[in-house]
Amino acid sequence: MADEKKAKKSAKEKADKNGKKKSNKNPFKAIGGFFKSVRSEGKKVVWPKAAEVWKNTLVVLVVIIIVGLAIYAVDFGLTSGMKAMKKAADNATTAAATLEEAEEDDVELEEDTDAQAEPESVTEAQSEAVTEEDTTEAAD
Repeated sequence: MADEKKAKKSAKEKADKNGKKKSNKNPFKAIGGFFKSVRSEGKKVVWPKAAEVWKNTLVVLVVIIIVGLAIYAVDFGLTSGMKAMKKAADNATTAAATLEEAEEDDVELEEDTDAQAEPESVTEAQSEAVTEEDTTEAAD
């Protein structure tokens, strides 16, 4: 049995060796064959005429200009919108600061007015008293 296994194994090895033939091809011939096939495929290409190339070039340039203008318009619009929003935010901040300053000034003015109001109210009371005295004297 061992002899049979060895015989089968050696038969398989021989079959593998026969299936794997070494290529004795020259690599320079393979490279030359590649470039020959490239050249033959290049001959099959239908090249456009000069007028067609100019026409296609102009179409590409016009499309690039149109797309460029569209991108510029969108960019300009967004930039303007952002500037307007920033300006509005700055104005709101300035208005809030001005309002706070005005409220502080009103508080200071009310305090000043209250301090001045007391002497004026005394003066008014005195002037009313003087006026009553004058009226009573005139009535006598």
